[in-house]
Amino acid sequence: MNNKTLVEYVAGRLRTGITRVTLEEELRTVGWSEEEVEDAYRSGLIDCGLPIPDEKNRAVLSRTSSTVDIVINFFSFILLGIVATALGILLFGVVNKFFPDVLDTVNMYTEASTSSAIHYAIAALIIGFPLYYFSIRLWFRTFREDEGRTESKLSQWLTYLVLLITAVTIVGDLITVVFTLLQGEITVRFFLKALVILMIVGIVFGFYYLERRKVQYHVDIPRTLFLVFGRIVTGILLLSIALGFFASGSPTTERQRTFDRTRSEHLETLSDCVTSYAKTFGKLPVSLDDIRYTSELNYCGNSMQDPETALLYEYRVITPSTEEGLVRVGEFELCATFALDFMVSTDLIRVGNEWAVHPAGRSCDIRKTQLSVPEGSIQKSVDEVPLDFIR
Repeated sequence: MNNKTLVEYVAGRLRTGITRVTLEEELRTVGWSEEEVEDAYRSGLIDCGLPIPDEKNRAVLSRTSSTVDIVINFFSFILLGIVATALGILLFGVVNKFFPDVLDTVNMYTEASTSSAIHYAIAALIIGFPLYYFSIRLWFRTFREDEGRTESKLSQWLTYLVLLITAVTIVGDLITVVFTLLQGEITVRFFLKALVILMIVGIVFGFYYLERRKVQYHVDIPRTLFLVFGRIVTGILLLSIALGFFASGSPTTERQRTFDRTRSEHLETLSDCVTSYAKTFGKLPVSLDDIRYTSELNYCGNSMQDPETALLYEYRVITPSTEEGLVRVGEFELCATFALDFMVSTDLIRVGNEWAVHPAGRSCDIRKTQLSVPEGSIQKSVDEVPLDFIR
């Protein structure tokens, strides 16, 4: 220590037989910090004649990691969880995209939700991985610049907890693969997902195996080995992000997909509005304005315009009225111009929106609805209502 007076004081108190707890309490009482107390106690022991061990790999005495080091290590583990989870979600989404399973009837995810999950995972990797990289660099720099630094027990426990979780994940993944194989349900899709899990946990386990040897056991591991390891992981992440964009589309594609999804929802709402109008007035509306100015259906006005161009959707009457048995029915057509081609209907049938299945460009669909008037009511269309009343 630089404070020679403090060291001499500590050495003198130690010669009197004072306990460490009492001595440290005295020093803390007058304002010495924890690190200053620790260093003074160590230097006092040496001044009293305590021999220093001769270790090849440690040129100076060990010093426990500071609170800052512990916080950095803990923060790196949080980022590790974010990065590993995001990478798994991203690659699972890519596998689901390119290797769909026709027997996966339980899966309720649509293409939109899968794309959203992939984009969120990409965002987590773009933000999380650089932060994890720099936090790990700070962690290694602490021990590289101060060879006498030793990590705290808390850091060791956290590291081994991560390794334990990784080992359990590997075992569980292998058991699941073997069980699925015995059940005769093995597919390329499942094999790739199992391979993704093994890759992620293998990277984590391999890196922290080297980190333990370097930090805890002070094995001279070349720095270039960690650099090569980091470049390989970075390459895997960049490739995964590229596959994610290829599977889900660019931000422009996602925006177009959102517009198309809104258009399909608008058409479904308009179809219900036309049906409600027909059942109320006993005839199909001549134009969308007939629906807009009907008080019971004024909410339909929010679904009449294209969200991107603000143009009205196309509507026309195909069959005003025809008899089908004991009821009268009418046919109408609704059209919209979609940006993307989306013809996969497996998930969309479940959500009940048939308009969501469409080619790119102008797309029309014809609907049939029943024309009926409640008994005892007066059939009155909007065009028969006085203009002053509408106003």
